[in-house]
Amino acid sequence: MRGFGITNLLFDSHAPFQLTVSAAADAAFSPQQPPNQRDLLVMIFVRGGLDGLNLLVPFNTSVNDQNLYYNKLRPTLNVPAPNSTAARKASDLDGRFALHPDAARGAAGVNVPNAHGSDTGGFHALFQRGDLAIVDACGSPDVTGSHFDTELYVDLGGKNNQGGWLARYLDAAGEPNDALAVAPQWGIPPSLLSLTGRSAVAVPDPENFGPQWKTRQWTSHENASALEAAQRVLLEQMYQRGGDFIEQVGRSALQNYDMLRDVLETSYTPSAPYLTDASHVADYGHFGHSLKTVAQLAKSSLANPLRVATIDVGGGYDTHDNQGVADWSGNSRYCRLITNLANNIKAFCDDMNADPAWRGRFVVVVVSEFGRVLYENASGGTDHGAGNVMLVVGSHGNIRGGQVYGEWPGLKHFGFNDGLQITTDYRRVLADILTARMNVGVQQVNSVIFPGLNYASGLGIGVPR
Repeated sequence: MRGFGITNLLFDSHAPFQLTVSAAADAAFSPQQPPNQRDLLVMIFVRGGLDGLNLLVPFNTSVNDQNLYYNKLRPTLNVPAPNSTAARKASDLDGRFALHPDAARGAAGVNVPNAHGSDTGGFHALFQRGDLAIVDACGSPDVTGSHFDTELYVDLGGKNNQGGWLARYLDAAGEPNDALAVAPQWGIPPSLLSLTGRSAVAVPDPENFGPQWKTRQWTSHENASALEAAQRVLLEQMYQRGGDFIEQVGRSALQNYDMLRDVLETSYTPSAPYLTDASHVADYGHFGHSLKTVAQLAKSSLANPLRVATIDVGGGYDTHDNQGVADWSGNSRYCRLITNLANNIKAFCDDMNADPAWRGRFVVVVVSEFGRVLYENASGGTDHGAGNVMLVVGSHGNIRGGQVYGEWPGLKHFGFNDGLQITTDYRRVLADILTARMNVGVQQVNSVIFPGLNYASGLGIGVPR
């Protein structure tokens, strides 16, 4: 809906559209939870190419890996091993892999410069309590050297697919077309583009949620309110004229807008400290605010509960130069990026778990389009690579965390673009979660959500209901 500015819709005049949610159906589930025995799915896309090799450090995978990582491939960009004498060093997870220290801020023994209230252990704490599973050497079979191509293929769930995989998941699950899907940012990502009439709501600024034609910038508050009301009346008249596809989608969008406006106009006090201070992060706090918005909407007892949320993380992950290692006194670029991810995801989990109705009812998946090359370049950075880490976060036993999954290929043999070899298709990880926690069958995965994947079994990360 371009004029009203509350959502991005993909219109297809040939697509069927039916509103199947009734008052009786609404009463059949608790509005505090996603219905139909599914967890809330939160998809976090780190766009730009996260350097997973410095997030999850292979400090003791083999003697050959150690020698390559610390001496030949990354002599100035390596993260000091947990058993080193460095003041800031990696935090051991399982005796083989360790986390960058800023992914473990607040954990025992971790040196924490520029302390913040959100330093509560980050990914290390989630891993230790079994709420974080890490898949290494993960990636897309359609990886290219281009951000744009590979991001799109990840969003669509394959190179030749139409529409986004998240929208197809809602189709496969049989969710109604007005099932609430939110992107707390400017714009709807391709993963939510629908060919069956689904709409998704963008929430770029919860405190100013509403029409985006900037009326309040050039007229008084009273006049602006009158103009916005008049615009709303025109839209309502337009969408009430009949039962065509576009009119039904328009009415659904206005209904979702009214529902979310009532929530977002209410102040929200999170149960955990998010990191939104620009002094600590490179994205002006957008990621922390986005996750807080998801928690607020999820816990608001909406009649149309939140099923899916997706967030694009920015801030400069395309680290071709001056990447930085672990130094907050000098080049803190990578430190800020990792702190932003780890602290805010930990805060979101703690915020959601503070509500008993949400414990064990949400899954967060973190993916990036590709990793970086194995070796540092002459500009103190890393170029586009291939395999990467993928994170799955849950709570209270809905995932089998506390493990590093996937087949580790080692650093001796380079993969595509001289990156880490890809040994696990990222879609297999998603299918694992969808079949275990989202009440989706294997046949639906292979025919609708990820056609052509030929998925048979996952890695065992999701705990079946």
